[in-house]
Amino acid sequence: MKKMLYSLLFVLFSPAVFAGGNTLLEECGEIIHFAETGRLDERSAGASFCMGMVNGMMVMNTIYRSQQPTKGLFCPPEGTVTNAEGARVVVNYLNANPQQLDTDAGSLMFFAFRDAYPCPNP
Repeated sequence: MKKMLYSLLFVLFSPAVFAGGNTLLEECGEIIHFAETGRLDERSAGASFCMGMVNGMMVMNTIYRSQQPTKGLFCPPEGTVTNAEGARVVVNYLNANPQQLDTDAGSLMFFAFRDAYPCPNP
C-alpha cells in the first residue's frame, strides 16, 4: 500500500505534471537545436518530453478523427509531422503568445497545433 501511495504522489507532483509554456519552450527548443546542429545536450531529458507531447497530440487527433471522420481537432498536411516540425510549431506559437506561458503544456500543445493546422470549414 505504501508503494502505491508513493507512486501516486510521485506522479501527481512530478515536474512533468506541472509543465507549462516555459518548459515547452525550452524543451521543444532542444529538438529544434538538434535538428539544426545535430547536437543535443546529454544532460537534458527535455527533448524526449517534447517528442512525447508531439506524438501524443498527433495520436489524440488521429483517434478523434476516427470517431469524427468529417472533422479533426486540427488538420495537419498529408503525411507525417516530424518531431522537429511539431517542436517548431510549438515554439513559434509560444513566441507569438508569451502571455500564455503559464498555461499547462497539454493545452498549449493543442492551441499550437490547432493554429498551425486549422481544419477547413465543412
